Amino acid sequence: MEGRPSLTEWLSTFLVATKSTNLPSSVVDDAKYYTLDWLGSAIAGTLTEPGRMLLAHARAQAGQGATVIGLGEQRNADLAALTNGGLSHIVEMDDLDRASVVHPAAPIIPAALAVAEREGAGGLDFLTAVVLGYEVAIRIGEAVGKTHYRIWHNTATCGVFGATAAAGWLLDLSEQQMTWALGNAGTMSAGLWEFNADGAMSKHLHAGRAASSGVLAADLARQGFTGARHILEGERGFFTATSQDAEPERVVEGLKQGMETFKISGVSIKPHASCRHTHPAIDAALALREQPGFALDQIAQVKVETYQAALDLTDNPQPTTPYAAKFSLYYCVACALWRGSAGLSDFTPQAIVDKDVRHLMAKVSLVHNPELEARYPKEWPVQVTVTLTDGRALTQPVDSPKGDPENPLSWGELEDKFHKMVVGTDYRGQAEALVERVRRLDEVEQVKLWD
Repeated sequence: MEGRPSLTEWLSTFLVATKSTNLPSSVVDDAKYYTLDWLGSAIAGTLTEPGRMLLAHARAQAGQGATVIGLGEQRNADLAALTNGGLSHIVEMDDLDRASVVHPAAPIIPAALAVAEREGAGGLDFLTAVVLGYEVAIRIGEAVGKTHYRIWHNTATCGVFGATAAAGWLLDLSEQQMTWALGNAGTMSAGLWEFNADGAMSKHLHAGRAASSGVLAADLARQGFTGARHILEGERGFFTATSQDAEPERVVEGLKQGMETFKISGVSIKPHASCRHTHPAIDAALALREQPGFALDQIAQVKVETYQAALDLTDNPQPTTPYAAKFSLYYCVACALWRGSAGLSDFTPQAIVDKDVRHLMAKVSLVHNPELEARYPKEWPVQVTVTLTDGRALTQPVDSPKGDPENPLSWGELEDKFHKMVVGTDYRGQAEALVERVRRLDEVEQVKLWD
């Protein structure tokens, strides 16, 4: 093992050699696109109960360096990253990469933004750091395998590596320092799916802690704080500890200077306010409403065929909280069929106990489909069949739900989503200005989203 570079050394060589001028303009545009999407989710999170708790925690601390969304005040960069990362992962509308099953924005963009603001970095450098953070997190997420996701939350466990890469690149770490930083990111990697059994708030903390740990790992490495070289593939490293089917070589597969294609360009945007595993079925339900012969008052049965990961996370027939409803295929499909939507207003305490939706939920069944399983996670396919009281069956498959790269939101649609996300917040009057600032980020000499 000593005779060849470790995986993190390989990543570090790539990261340090990459300059902002190396990125294709289309990739820079992608970074702005995902930054705007992230910002909307973070702002929306300020109105929630867990968001208020995160802000109360930040308000009680001292420090300067980076702005905390919702406070309008600065705190230390790691605390700002923690808070902003947590806020952006609450309403379940932040981006998601299918192959790695990582929500990259929530851990990576807060870390990059906090360090960029503290260090006075330019907008193009911030966007470059975001691109590189996505690259690292997604590659590690692709390599860790399906078995990891049964217990571990990839956004947290893999996202911390991306947050570290983004922060470390902005700090201009050397190859050795970057390797140390990634080593310490790995030893801080954490996030367990057990929270889902209770509908607990831990998932938000996963993203925030990954962002904060990324800043910490990079800051310490700049001081010479060492970390394990073989943290990914070592005998007691990340892959061995957390996966039974890891493919370590995928971390660096095709990684080279001069790449025209980056992982960020394949990330999906979420148009619905629920777990992404529910989105294909939501889209199918919305399409079924438009099929000839569909009659809402004549639904006898609803069968949802899907893959195992979706069942593992969303097989909750009786969600009791708004957050649990976001992870219930029963609720999401019934809601989409009955109301024709699955937005923020469909996941309030009042909305989730609607008697008509609850009545329809009782008619929903979930089925594992081996053919769909074979296509996951490259695709997240689903098939929904509605059987009517007269015996007719209407079927709708969905391979690429709205927001996937094959079925993307346009910039205009993303702006519409952003405006809906900030309604009712302290930022509603700044919405147009924020959109314009993000659109022009690559032109500014110093990152500044706020007045």
